[in-house]
Amino acid sequence: MTAVFSLTPVVDVAHPEASVTASLHTPFAYDVVAPFSNVLDALSLLSPAQYAATFALCAISFLGFWIYRRARSRRGFSAKSLVRAVLVFTGGTVAVVGIGLIAARPMASLVLANRDLIAVDFHSHTEASHDGRSGFDAERNREWHSSSGFDAAYITDHRTFEGVLSGAAHNPARSGDAMVLLPGVELRDGDEHPILIGVDPKRMQITSPDWQGTAVEADRGPAPPMLLLTMPGNILRIPLNEINGAVRLAGVEAVDGSPRGMAQSGRDRGAIMALAGKLHLALVAGSDNHGWGRTAPAWSVLRIPGWRDMTPADLDIAIRSTIVARGPLAIQVIARRTAPVPQNRVETAVGGVVIAVVMMRTMNIPDRLSWIAWSWGLCVLSLANARRNRYRLRSRARKRTDRKLRPVVDAAA
Repeated sequence: MTAVFSLTPVVDVAHPEASVTASLHTPFAYDVVAPFSNVLDALSLLSPAQYAATFALCAISFLGFWIYRRARSRRGFSAKSLVRAVLVFTGGTVAVVGIGLIAARPMASLVLANRDLIAVDFHSHTEASHDGRSGFDAERNREWHSSSGFDAAYITDHRTFEGVLSGAAHNPARSGDAMVLLPGVELRDGDEHPILIGVDPKRMQITSPDWQGTAVEADRGPAPPMLLLTMPGNILRIPLNEINGAVRLAGVEAVDGSPRGMAQSGRDRGAIMALAGKLHLALVAGSDNHGWGRTAPAWSVLRIPGWRDMTPADLDIAIRSTIVARGPLAIQVIARRTAPVPQNRVETAVGGVVIAVVMMRTMNIPDRLSWIAWSWGLCVLSLANARRNRYRLRSRARKRTDRKLRPVVDAAA
């Protein structure tokens, strides 16, 4: 039924009804274990409220199934058995979340329709950030982005260029030959966390974690350094120094991959679009990846003719020049289609069901075939196990009957 009412797995954030210039590709290994891949991807793209709704749905389903099994078995209910069931459910939940966060698994990736298009991530981290995953260095950051279909990514660690410099040392000579890591940094401006791109990490010294106290050394070329507003943030009270200062705001995140960022991106999408139009800002997407999970939430797609033959430094300039020249039209933000962020208590209550339905409606044909194969495979195993159990029960009953009849036969003899 969900195949009949299927949806495209990716969507243009600014124009949801418009066609996108890309498609979502899933590798063979992803499709083989599609029930696990799809579920873990869906869980990776939830807001905090959606996490709570999904957990509640799973808990209610598990408890209902447990009560049904206990009633059928006629063993009755006890506090000990209930506690054991709760511990099993909790352990299973922790295991699923842990697998989603740390397990190496195949990734769905974006495939662009034109060689002049480039997919960029404007917000990512390495272990050099204080909250980055240990061992997630620049090369693992590069692998993560390459596996999810990015052509370039800005490393924007918190108040440090350590990850940037490590990644730049292994960049290809031509941007089209491999994934390119570009320089940036995430700073602090009151309660906001703007991203600064277009700087030379070899010459710039971060003298303060606060944006107002940071010395900016611009990269070479005609395009100026610029700020990008990240989510979550207060889009109604943007500091004036980010709008009228020497280095100005040039973009705002339409999608941020953190749970709270996903919540605000979905809840305030109209206000974010209005802000971009008012201040002539480009819409950008940031994975905000700190080394956890294997799901890209969105891609920033730009049209830059000849970018594949550019050096990484020239590509950085070309990206910023495109943003300056075209503003809100510079970037098409293509995102994974997800369930709408709940706006009230009713939507929150049914959120778990909506998430499951959207996940099923966005699956491709190989994924659906994989789900059918796994379902029938588990069904066959269950039937085979039930047959073995019936055979054992009959054998035991036959043996008990033989033991009861043996004394009677001996007495008659």
